[in-house]
Amino acid sequence: MSTGRGVTIRAAVSRGIGIPTGIEDVHLAAPGPDEVRVEIEACAVCHSDLSYLDGTWATGFPLVLGHEAAGRVLEVGVGVGVDAELGADAGRNTGTETDLSVGDPVVISLIRTCGTCRACLRGHDVACTGEIALNTTSPLTAADGTALIQGLAVGAFAEQVVVHRSQVVALPDDVDPVAASLLGCGVLTGSGAVTNTARVSADDAVVVVGCGGVGIGAIQAARLAGAHPIVAVDPSADKREAALGFGATHAADPSTSDLAAVITEANNGHLADHLLVTTGAPAALDGAIDLLAPMGQLVIVGMAGDDVTIDVAPSWLAAANKSILGSKMGTARVAVDVPTLIEHHRAGRLDLAGMVSTTHTLDDIDLAFDEVWRGDVVRTVVLPNGSGAG
Repeated sequence: MSTGRGVTIRAAVSRGIGIPTGIEDVHLAAPGPDEVRVEIEACAVCHSDLSYLDGTWATGFPLVLGHEAAGRVLEVGVGVGVDAELGADAGRNTGTETDLSVGDPVVISLIRTCGTCRACLRGHDVACTGEIALNTTSPLTAADGTALIQGLAVGAFAEQVVVHRSQVVALPDDVDPVAASLLGCGVLTGSGAVTNTARVSADDAVVVVGCGGVGIGAIQAARLAGAHPIVAVDPSADKREAALGFGATHAADPSTSDLAAVITEANNGHLADHLLVTTGAPAALDGAIDLLAPMGQLVIVGMAGDDVTIDVAPSWLAAANKSILGSKMGTARVAVDVPTLIEHHRAGRLDLAGMVSTTHTLDDIDLAFDEVWRGDVVRTVVLPNGSGAG
């Protein structure tokens, strides 16, 4: 139970575009009602973090980023682990039917759900409109008393975080937190885009454009769904090779290949049933709709810059029965999808450890950022309370 006192922790504080991230002592408030304080064992670097740092997406400063995390519960606020007063529907939507206790290992996601708004009651957790205290008040304060933004609702490039209980899912003791951290966003987003948004079925032809952490998550989910063929598209030879190892049946370089020819050759003369764009690179959207067979779906998963647009002729789209779908966080329900992914991992059907390319200490976070900016890794993971790199 919360003592009402906050703690001083070390955190990576970003103070502006182009300014190196600095490690600072900051104050973390005690968890309030329905909140949990977690010690962060691992936090993967997602390209979404960097989109704030390079100005692709608008944000305020200063802030603490990091949102794809795993750790261990240190403290719980009033109401955590008690769901009776919320009712059955609220408990089902937020995952509060499972108690959380101090010491429990957990996965953390940026998705917050009140459990009672219209969206949550319909199972649309990513569209929650409910009132949650942390949506308006950050638990982080700089040493000089300046408020720090809790980046992407987590702020896990830090030794500890305070998050809403709906963001936290219990993790079995036998699962490595470094591997499990990828379930907080990248794998959850990619797999959810396949299973929840596109609803891929066996023998569907799937194309995944972008083979970073989200793309590899999508490829593994497509394999689990029985899709065939699965075509991985990425300009990086290393990432194409990795994609083949995770379940893609074919791989293509978009800069040198005729993608329509690659897809039709792989799919007995037909184009794709589902094309998932898992990168925010604007070029990935160019001509994507033309790679779909009639009835095909273009699923936009990667978040491009705010000024990026695409042109589509509505009559042509309707005539071919094609559709364009957005997929925020894989349309995921944390309390439902994360446990499913954990079980796939424990059964050997979902490879998380193989997606972790490198690890870094909190002090070396800029090295981790550079690896992601260069595209050298599938996922790099920061260990805020650990040491050593690999």
